[in-house]
Amino acid sequence: MVANENEILKYCYWLDDQSLAMLKKQMEGKGVEMGRAEKNPCEALKINVAHAEPHTWDVICKHDAAPWYHASEHGGKNLVASSFPLEQEYEQFLETTIELSPFKPERLPSEEDLKQLALDETYLSRQPEDWGKFPAEMGEAIVEGLSKMIGKPFGKFEDLLRTWTAVHANFVNPRYRAGQECMEAPYSVADTTRISSCCVEIFNLVDTKEKAMLVRPCIGAVIVNVLKRDQYYLVRVVSKR
Repeated sequence: MVANENEILKYCYWLDDQSLAMLKKQMEGKGVEMGRAEKNPCEALKINVAHAEPHTWDVICKHDAAPWYHASEHGGKNLVASSFPLEQEYEQFLETTIELSPFKPERLPSEEDLKQLALDETYLSRQPEDWGKFPAEMGEAIVEGLSKMIGKPFGKFEDLLRTWTAVHANFVNPRYRAGQECMEAPYSVADTTRISSCCVEIFNLVDTKEKAMLVRPCIGAVIVNVLKRDQYYLVRVVSKR
């Protein structure tokens, strides 16, 4: 996704099956081909307008993003990501919009601060039961792959998982926020190589009460070439309350 700051890159919706079928028919009538995510929900961001069906969450993202999806109010619904706003009848389903942001944090939390974030009681009360329950061999493979990517040992998977957890925790019960120029939005407290499942925030599976979040992509979103490594994106949450 390429755009200028303050330009909306994507409009993200949650549609039930009936509404998705209606949208597909409308798009077909306009000669617009809708894409379809196959293995990773954020693949929907690669195409002008695309959708991700419920089963998509359990392909690659079974142990990290999927638990949040299934535990959220959007579980069982279809994600639609569009480069343009859909017709008025779909406004009620609009969840978030995504923009580039110039934000750069003055500092990121220390390892000790990340540990404290990951143990936050408010966060833990919201964490899905199956979050992060990777088979041991899968966790080892993730760390090995990241080590090759950055060219040095990456550490233990349990430490990586704790950082993943801390990143989500700062959106559930924020301790680190941007300034007024960025809406005092909570932000991702790690770099891309130590972030998992940014879709939890981008598509608001976390059900935040914040007006906006500053989200860095996870390594998966970078690998599938939908978001830029270490770039902050301003995710505005559409209030329906």
